[in-house]
Amino acid sequence: MAEPRSYEEILARKCVLGRDFRVEFGDSNVDRCLLIAPHGGGIEPGTSEIMRAVAELGGWAWYEFAGFLRKGNKEALHLGSTDFNEPTLMNLLPQTPFVVAFHGANESSETIVFVGGKWDLGREVVVRSINVVFNEHKIHAADATKHDVAEHLRGLEDSNITNRGRLTKGVQLEFSRGARNALFPPDSSREARGRRSPLLRSVARSIHTAIEELCQHCR
Repeated sequence: MAEPRSYEEILARKCVLGRDFRVEFGDSNVDRCLLIAPHGGGIEPGTSEIMRAVAELGGWAWYEFAGFLRKGNKEALHLGSTDFNEPTLMNLLPQTPFVVAFHGANESSETIVFVGGKWDLGREVVVRSINVVFNEHKIHAADATKHDVAEHLRGLEDSNITNRGRLTKGVQLEFSRGARNALFPPDSSREARGRRSPLLRSVARSIHTAIEELCQHCR
């Protein structure tokens, strides 16, 4: 089955909101920034939990689209970032200066976070902040626009939801499979992902600190 190209196509495939997938959000402080996990739950496992850990630290506005099918979440529910048109998120984007998007990449078993998006300063600040954690925990970040990686990891398209806040530029975080495995207990079940490791708390804190710094540039 080919991945869907629109929210309407997901519904046409008889996927039911509240049963097969979930849409949730908290819009407090959306005028500062918006954190999103558009491929949460079983679509890109671990991304919802990472995003929520950061959101809770700063009371940041957040949005989650999460799949809960028993199998085939990616094939049935993965809307590409340039095709993503779920109405709740479309309503939130014009209300926020910039977006920080949390994704899961399968391209590397290395414990790396590829940082993309059109905001040059945003990428720089987030990479620097995460790499402070790397010195202690062996997880690191790299500017995706400066590496030979797949185009979707760079997140430079104007139509990418990462870049559709009022600044028309944002930050896209692609956590490799290795990085997500390091952030959660060895048991990769949904229950295990609910137990936050010290490393997850450290990485979340580093991203929160970077967001606080970036908000200073939006005043």
